Amino acid sequence: MQVKSSRWWRKKIGLSLRVGRIGSWPLAKKLLLLNVLGIASTLLVCLALFSASYSYIATQRLKSEALANAHILANNVAPMLVFNDQKAAKTLVHSFTDMPDLRYLSIVNTKNKTFAEWGVLAADSPPPLLIKLLPHSAAEMTYDHIVVLTPVALDGEPLGEIKLQIGFDAIYTETLQFFLFGLVLIAIAIVIASIILNRLQVKALAPIFELSAIAEKVASERNYSLRAQPRGRDELGRLSYHFNQMLAKIEAWETDIRAELDQSKESARCLDLLANYDNLTKLPNRHYFNQALAKMVEQSLVTEQFSALMFIDLDNFKYVNDQYGHEAGDAVLIIIAQRLNVLLRSTDMPCRLGGDEFAVILPHIANIEAVSHLADRLVAAVNQDIIIHGNIMPVGASIGIACCPLHARDEKMLLHYADLAMYQAKKMGKNMSFVYSE
Repeated sequence: MQVKSSRWWRKKIGLSLRVGRIGSWPLAKKLLLLNVLGIASTLLVCLALFSASYSYIATQRLKSEALANAHILANNVAPMLVFNDQKAAKTLVHSFTDMPDLRYLSIVNTKNKTFAEWGVLAADSPPPLLIKLLPHSAAEMTYDHIVVLTPVALDGEPLGEIKLQIGFDAIYTETLQFFLFGLVLIAIAIVIASIILNRLQVKALAPIFELSAIAEKVASERNYSLRAQPRGRDELGRLSYHFNQMLAKIEAWETDIRAELDQSKESARCLDLLANYDNLTKLPNRHYFNQALAKMVEQSLVTEQFSALMFIDLDNFKYVNDQYGHEAGDAVLIIIAQRLNVLLRSTDMPCRLGGDEFAVILPHIANIEAVSHLADRLVAAVNQDIIIHGNIMPVGASIGIACCPLHARDEKMLLHYADLAMYQAKKMGKNMSFVYSE
């Protein structure tokens, strides 16, 4: 029982694997297989029906011929039975032995004794019938032969009976030949039909193949501008039309999404500018400065390299605002920011902390002397004439310098010391720089 169960499961698994392999075939190949199987099944059923019909018609024809021959034989043998001419009867019987598939022929008199005989009677043949029970010809058919019984009479007086047994070997042979010939024709027809169907299906399924290729390309490239070629007004044409409509809607939706994303990015950029950059000078503001300063101090401590902070306060800026107006003060701030950017390195970061206060973050400096020299250059750049509406703006710059980790190891103290150094520069006469010192 267990062995049968395991065999059943192996057959089921094998069938599942074959079905799975067929499921992975291309659509044209699967349709061709289904069409060929349908055509082959139909042709085989038709061939079987034709073969059965041919066999039935042939047996009925053989039955009619056997009855006719038995009637002819009965008419010819009647005088021989009257005159008891057994020799002539035997000669007559042998003249009928050329009948196709004749297995047995006998003449029986009224005493139910064989008068003349040829061949061997089949074992399953019915026993001889009495004359009085057989007034007319009769035939009995089995799967492989036919038995014909015909009474022999003269002027209405019974003389005996004729018994014929004819086999169906020739009919079955012809039927088999017909069936085999039909199989050969079916095989040729299937091959021809496969070639024709393959070409017709490839042509008929071309729109589906095109849609499949476009769908794969859209999925891989995300290019929703692709379109299928219009294909008339049939089902495939409507499928292509609605497929193109779907791609158009997806493309429009993607365009809207991209526009929204671009707008969101632009809004985020604007918010970033508002949050981290000064709207007037476009320099980083105090919020961004605090983050950048903390990052510079951390990197300086990790890499053990010097960094510096400059705290810049403009001199006489309040006088400019009071004397020439805030518009002139804004113009001064913009010019000073531009001059700072020109003199500083790409790695340096000038910032506007608010009002007339600026700061410069200087990572990776060589020594304090280099920072002091750069500060002097910045003071000189600020002191150059700034002309607004024909008036020279009397502004200068006082710069305080603090270094990390030399003066401080955290951003708050570093900013505090740079601020103290800036106030020291103002006390010493303004328009100068000063390095923090305890």
